[in-house]
Amino acid sequence: MAWILSACAIFLLGVYQSRHGVLLQPRLRNLFLSCIVLLAVAWNIRAHLPNSNIDNFIDLSFHFFGASLLVALFGFWSAITLLFIVALVGVFGLSGDLVEASRHYIVVSVTPAILAYGVIQAVHRFLPKHLFVLILGNGYLAAFMSTFITGVMIYLLQLLFDINSFGSNDPLGWFLGLLILSFMEGSLSGMLLAILLVYRPQWVSTYQEDVYMSA
Repeated sequence: MAWILSACAIFLLGVYQSRHGVLLQPRLRNLFLSCIVLLAVAWNIRAHLPNSNIDNFIDLSFHFFGASLLVALFGFWSAITLLFIVALVGVFGLSGDLVEASRHYIVVSVTPAILAYGVIQAVHRFLPKHLFVLILGNGYLAAFMSTFITGVMIYLLQLLFDINSFGSNDPLGWFLGLLILSFMEGSLSGMLLAILLVYRPQWVSTYQEDVYMSA
């Protein structure tokens, strides 16, 4: 019950904080629906990390999470609002388990979204205002770092609470898998962000043409 209440509280806070943001723009409605459907499908096309099983505390497996990309596109609060709907459609809609959907939302959606937002803010503050830096930082680096750090946190939490969900004592193999997963997440996010910046820059809230094109 704590997972469900926490997830609902975060979602309602996201709705409140983003009430004046991009979520209310009618021109982006089809984009929001597309993101929800595509991520819900992506969350269910997966291959498990080495030395893990399907009974993990949280399912960290090879698939596109998308939390970092949504933060880069729509901002933090709008992203976690959309991710809640993705969790309902992609996890609860198929498994019927509201606790699993809430746990998935908090651990592998909200957590990497927070980390990605921190990386994006650091890139904006400390690195030059250049289009390549925007793609590399907001796309690749934010997704890679948020996925890898989230994975490490999950591993440490499972060790701390003695949750036997890896199936072997090979942390090196699991971490190598996590590196590959993080690289994949970063590569896909960076590639998709670059494509959108070329063809639909108005969809990317972290992009300001007068700042980046004049650099």
